[in-house]
Amino acid sequence: PNVGKSSTMNALLGAKRVAVSSHPGRTKHYQTHVMCPSLMLCDCPGLVFPRLDVSLPMQVLFGSYPIARCRDPYAVVRYLAERV
Repeated sequence: PNVGKSSTMNALLGAKRVAVSSHPGRTKHYQTHVMCPSLMLCDCPGLVFPRLDVSLPMQVLFGSYPIARCRDPYAVVRYLAERV
């Protein structure tokens, strides 16, 4: 999951060597970085792929789909407002 693996890796490496984002899905592939001859750090994607039987608004509200990628983000707001 999106828990800050890349940010932690940058902190341990002492430099920005891995791209980070506040939105899930920035890390696209497995990456390795050698700290010393006996220690290698590995960063990997942490996305959980959405289930087909879960609506798009629910995926956004769960955090598994970025609202910035929605064609109609207000539909998500309406969905939530109708249920509050």
